[in-house]
Amino acid sequence: MKTLTALLATSMMALVGCATDDASSAQINNEMLTGTVGGNAWTFKMGHTDAFLSEGEDDFFSTLYPTTFTTCGFSEPGGDHLIVAVPKAVGEYPMSLSRNMTFVVGGNNNLIGTNGRIVVDEVTATTIKGGMVAQYDGSNEVNGRFELTICAE
Repeated sequence: MKTLTALLATSMMALVGCATDDASSAQINNEMLTGTVGGNAWTFKMGHTDAFLSEGEDDFFSTLYPTTFTTCGFSEPGGDHLIVAVPKAVGEYPMSLSRNMTFVVGGNNNLIGTNGRIVVDEVTATTIKGGMVAQYDGSNEVNGRFELTICAE
């Protein structure tokens, strides 16, 4: 039984290792964040994070959309978008089970991606600038730069 458990654990680690090598080591494009979400072309337009929802955490709880909208308001666009744990400090961070992103497909299908990395270039009182490369599968992957608004508490 111990041998079977060890074999299963080793197999799972090998599968995870293979899956995380793709996006985690890929170069982050210098262009705007683009890719596919739900198999459809997706290009980042606007995003924000709420300082209150992120209070006491190491990451900003952030949403990124392919459309313009009034940030820090009471309503957000629907449809395909990304929910990302963006670190609060400048640096480069691998995605993991604890620092991940969600590809929200069709407004209600949440695909949790742990394959990729995030780079935070600048954090001010009102904005976060950085880039990321992330993948859930071939129909849900993004690569490029972003700037997010930090909404006051």
